[in-house]
Amino acid sequence: RGGAAGKVQVVSKEHSVERQVDVDGLPWNVYDAAAIEAYYRQNPLKLAQRVADLTKCLGYAASSIAVNAMRGQRGTSLIDSSAKALANALAQAGPTYSKFGQALSCRPDLVGEGVAAALQELQDRVPAFDHHNARRIVEEELGGAGKELLDTMGDETVAAATLGQVYRANVGNKPVALKVQRPGVMQGVAADSLLVRSAASALEQLKNPLSGERLLKPALVQGCDEFFSRLFEESDYEREAANLAKFAAIYGGVEGRDGSSRIIVPNLYEELSTKRVITMEWVEGRRLSEHAVVDAQDLPTLRLGIECSLSQCLETGVMHADPHGGNLLKTEDGLAYLDFGMVSEVPEQVREGLLRAVAYTVAGEYGKVAELFGDLMLIPQEILDDPAQLQELTEALSETADAILERPDPAAGASSVPTLRFDRLIGAIAAFAPRFQFQLPPYFLNNARAIGTLEGLAKTADPSFNLLSEVYSFAISQLLTSPSPGMRKTLKDLTYDPSTGRPDLKRVKRLVREASIISGKRKRRIVWDTAKTRGGRGFAAKALRDAIASR
Repeated sequence: RGGAAGKVQVVSKEHSVERQVDVDGLPWNVYDAAAIEAYYRQNPLKLAQRVADLTKCLGYAASSIAVNAMRGQRGTSLIDSSAKALANALAQAGPTYSKFGQALSCRPDLVGEGVAAALQELQDRVPAFDHHNARRIVEEELGGAGKELLDTMGDETVAAATLGQVYRANVGNKPVALKVQRPGVMQGVAADSLLVRSAASALEQLKNPLSGERLLKPALVQGCDEFFSRLFEESDYEREAANLAKFAAIYGGVEGRDGSSRIIVPNLYEELSTKRVITMEWVEGRRLSEHAVVDAQDLPTLRLGIECSLSQCLETGVMHADPHGGNLLKTEDGLAYLDFGMVSEVPEQVREGLLRAVAYTVAGEYGKVAELFGDLMLIPQEILDDPAQLQELTEALSETADAILERPDPAAGASSVPTLRFDRLIGAIAAFAPRFQFQLPPYFLNNARAIGTLEGLAKTADPSFNLLSEVYSFAISQLLTSPSPGMRKTLKDLTYDPSTGRPDLKRVKRLVREASIISGKRKRRIVWDTAKTRGGRGFAAKALRDAIASR
């Protein structure tokens, strides 16, 4: 296979991935903070050039907004024109910044429909690079094997993003999607990583002049390393090919609950895929988000995507972490996933911890939620083992929950699952996070962005959509049937009287009622389905023994 133009391959094993560097020693497909710092220490003018480029992008957006304001634009008109300037600036700034724009493009409830619509350009409609360069890369990577692709790919792209662009071509008279990596894009990302990491390190050094303690306790540098590690992984198309195969093995062809639609994963042409070129089956369909607002008729398809994503995050742990509107297609048969550059893994202890935390949150047991932050890999366990710090965390969680959760009226007879107020979430986190030594585990950033993206798309079609209710439904199902000791403990906490340590019939009935309301099943069916599982039978037997022993 050919190497990148103007580069040589220096191979070293890091996380079971071949690391490639350019002639000056700058890694471009595996994130290596030390190597990047060493490179720019020797090449300070290149770093200065990147700073100048970013300043130019920011200046362009600011000047466009100022000019429009001086021309008398106000209100919606100024917001829309400013959003376009912002989208253009993010596109020019590259993948580091456009990723945030892509996420916000799916949240018109947070940024407004005009801003969201402008930011959608970042999904797959940024300016394309020259098609002659694309053809050269295909020829270098595939050699003679790529002749048919070169003959049929044409000059026009069907999609263009900040990391690469897609052409429609043919292989054996079958249409395929050919994605080619944007040349030189990772050099800018590498410089960004050093700049952002340096800023994070400086923030971590800020201390209270009186106590000497850090003002900001979260592990900011660790968070930067996590973000850029995933971004570098996305640039390696061989890794994407492996991600596609893994995802397809679990979810390809899986049907939704109603059996009327299924998950579609395109087939990979492995022999026509390299680190900078990937070829896969062409999928006919239309984007779920042609506009900022998803059509109500597409809500069932989007629910299939949310159902699938919850399964990825909470059940299998293999998660497509970039499900924005440009990577989801509605087809005749269901929902097609595209672009597998970001597929992350969620550890089993985290998946279980998330389910338990949701169940405790709905029940208002914030002390129990705080105890799970170690399993969730969000706070070091030694901090949670300190009773004073655990109590402080519990109180902070309670305050935050009061700010971002809206609980329904108990007298209404509906489910007790609260609604999460995303419009208050950022401010609440900004007030909450700096007080504690948060660390960002590998699963956190991209998975949170993925779930938030899908939730935002669903809310545009159905403003009453409640993601927490969907997660709670999944959690209750697992709680009632899982034999896991952790899940059994949570189920006991929710169904036993804490003052007596005995099973509480009222609590049991309330839990079954919740499961019935959320799932739409009769309460008898909930009990029967639970009794058919090993975990359900085991818990029922223990509860019966505890009830008898307490008499």
